[in-house]
Amino acid sequence: MDQGLVALATAGVGLVGAIGGAAIGGIAAARGARVGAETAARATARQVRDQAAADHAHWLRERRLEACRDFLGAYDEYAGAATAFAKLLQGNLDGSGTPEPVTLRPSILALNRTYFLIRIVGSEEVRQAAKQVQHTQVEHAETLYAWRRAYLSQDDRDVADAVERHGTRLEQLSRAYGEFVAATNRAVATPVEPGEASDPPN
Repeated sequence: MDQGLVALATAGVGLVGAIGGAAIGGIAAARGARVGAETAARATARQVRDQAAADHAHWLRERRLEACRDFLGAYDEYAGAATAFAKLLQGNLDGSGTPEPVTLRPSILALNRTYFLIRIVGSEEVRQAAKQVQHTQVEHAETLYAWRRAYLSQDDRDVADAVERHGTRLEQLSRAYGEFVAATNRAVATPVEPGEASDPPN
């Protein structure tokens, strides 16, 4: 009988040990599963953030390219109108004898509009270059209007002064445009880093 009790007690102790071991193993397994789930969740969150940053970088690059393209198109429009305006003042009527009306305002507004878009999405270098083009364009247009006033007043000295000022501003505008093109080329060659955002415009 004593041997049976001993055997039973030994079996009970073994059962308690097995249960205790299973409980400890279960806690460890649960902790391991929780740590694994947290690690997987962090990795997933990081992957989502990285993907969102990459998508934003791609979006920003596309917007910058569009803004620069539109700015270049607006500049070409202004250059064409300004050239036609100057030809009228020089008396180059293409043999028709009747000058076609030329206005600078629509192309000035178009360049101004696209400049503000570059201020929003452009890099600092491109923004500064676009600002210089826009500022010089306004000054160039003012010389054309001054030339027209002098032309209408038929004052040869005023006309000569206006022509000289126009030539100076035209050189400055061409130089500013060249710097903008160079800045745009550098920006296109430099990938937008994930997470990059344009700085607040000046």
